[in-house]
Amino acid sequence: MCGLCGFIVQRDENRSRWAGILRNMTNAIAHRGPDREGYYLSEEPGKIVALGHRRLTIIDITERGNQPLSNEDDSLFIVYNGEIYNYRELGRKLRDLGHRFKSDSDTEVILHLFEEKGMGCLDDFRGMFAFALWDQNRSRLLLARDRIGVKPLFYAPLDNGIVFASEIKSILLHPSVHAVLDPPAVDSYLTLGYVPGPRTIFKGINALLPGQRILWSQGVLEVCHYWQPTFLEPILSNKESELVDELDGLLNESVRHHLISDVPVGAFLSGGIDSSLVTAIAQKHNRQPLETFTIGFTEGRDERIYARAVAQHVGSQHHEELARPDLAERVPRFLWHLEQPLFDNSILPTFLVSELASRHGKVVLSGDGGDECFAGYDWTRFSLILPRVPIPWNPENWEWLYERGKRGFLKRLVYDLASPSVLRYLRRITTPALFRHWLYTREFSSQLDSDPTRYLVDFLHGAPVREEQERFLYCDLRAYLPEDVLFKVDRMSMAHGLEVRVPLLDHKLLEWLFRLPFHMRFRRGRGKYLLRKVAERYLPSLVLKPRKQGFTIPVDAWLRGHLGDTAEALFSSEAFADRGIVSPEKALSLLETHRRGTHNLGHRIWSLIVLEVWARIWLDGQNHNVSLEQMAHQRSN
Repeated sequence: MCGLCGFIVQRDENRSRWAGILRNMTNAIAHRGPDREGYYLSEEPGKIVALGHRRLTIIDITERGNQPLSNEDDSLFIVYNGEIYNYRELGRKLRDLGHRFKSDSDTEVILHLFEEKGMGCLDDFRGMFAFALWDQNRSRLLLARDRIGVKPLFYAPLDNGIVFASEIKSILLHPSVHAVLDPPAVDSYLTLGYVPGPRTIFKGINALLPGQRILWSQGVLEVCHYWQPTFLEPILSNKESELVDELDGLLNESVRHHLISDVPVGAFLSGGIDSSLVTAIAQKHNRQPLETFTIGFTEGRDERIYARAVAQHVGSQHHEELARPDLAERVPRFLWHLEQPLFDNSILPTFLVSELASRHGKVVLSGDGGDECFAGYDWTRFSLILPRVPIPWNPENWEWLYERGKRGFLKRLVYDLASPSVLRYLRRITTPALFRHWLYTREFSSQLDSDPTRYLVDFLHGAPVREEQERFLYCDLRAYLPEDVLFKVDRMSMAHGLEVRVPLLDHKLLEWLFRLPFHMRFRRGRGKYLLRKVAERYLPSLVLKPRKQGFTIPVDAWLRGHLGDTAEALFSSEAFADRGIVSPEKALSLLETHRRGTHNLGHRIWSLIVLEVWARIWLDGQNHNVSLEQMAHQRSN
């Protein structure tokens, strides 16, 4: 795993200045690749092409695998982040065709396959990747991102070129790019919990979407998808026992691919079905005991007992760490790495488990990806299982959504029964417009012209599916997975120079899963039906029992304690008021209501904490190497 950056400037001037800019951009992402650095600066008249790279050595750990890497005649140059798991197979075919290799890296396979097939090479790659490839002979740049969006890539079109990088902080060091807030993106964050691509929270900076590639040539950008998920392929009609065998075989094949490495591979082990199954299969194919890692909590959900049971069952060497309330004090550092506000408070334990794993190695497997294709999320499950009842229900306020106790539960149940499944789904994964516009200042509301829930509605209505229920799976796969889960895992792991691999998101496996009949995913009100059948072959019964699972912090409880005092300091500050986004009085009233215990508003308050801390770092220029409490009591620059 690595970090890449670069730019093209169509002018001929002070090359030493541009070399310094490239070096600064590359150094900004040193945490992604602490082992090596490399640079390429073209000598073309009237044009400067710059590529920078930070390397985490995992495959071909010799200097021959350093980047930027070129082909035989130095007409192609590449900087790359990721792993192509079928690189050996592709390399053998390319050598048979006469291609000469200077390394044993998967990076070089991309170059030679591009020579053979052009942009069609993307169809052959099996793995996670983001790369920039400069074709000197044709004077064009190819940017590409893997099918599911495991690895990130951002870019900013310029009047005289383009700038790109694995992380936005690198792009912001280019002299033509500035950190300017995009108000609709803030509304998207407070609605969805993330800023959906291709937009970012910074005006003028875009995200390359999963399965997309960009071709830049002479100032013209051509953007298109080379792969998109579809549930329209012919359905699998095999017997259940045959499907279990096929899924078992595909899982083993994917995990074997994801174990390819020149350094040891460990595993995140939460104790849930997904990570436990990945760990068990990985241990089956590993000669030595795997190193496994989990995080526990002093209050709230603590699933260490299940992780220990799996570790003992499969024979891994297990490591644990506790997430304590003072973990929230590290939020400024988390948000420097994230660069965009992200509501998901599981960034905290993800950061902690990545830190733990990085002390023992460079690569881990993760169980991410099991929920999306198997209806594993509660918001999807409850959207599907409740009947529709013709009950008149037209709430005029938003407080009922967060009311505690039986009254609140009954109000939400009545709403769900009275509403179609799409509205039940949106209720659980979005913040309602009524609440947001109550919270916003009048000036901020005037800058908004659309409802961000449209982003999800478009996915739901346009989903290429056979069965209506699959619309929710498609939306989870296209929206929540890349924009929240994979984004979070990439940033929190790469903060420690740790590569996280996701076998359940192998595109060959996914394309098979898309063909499953829905009842093989979801049955008797529970998701992961077929996955559980496979898991029964590998895991102890304790782990297979239904239970609530999650990797989130007990934020409701923490906000009724010391974290609530810090939130009060943030919301009472001059900086928060001057921001002009959220009314300080409304934010403080939320906190007071939450502390009284009548409503659970912890998630809404947390999202405001994250937004303000993000703004202080990325807009005000405050130091991120301080505690949350220190930042709350700092004055803005």
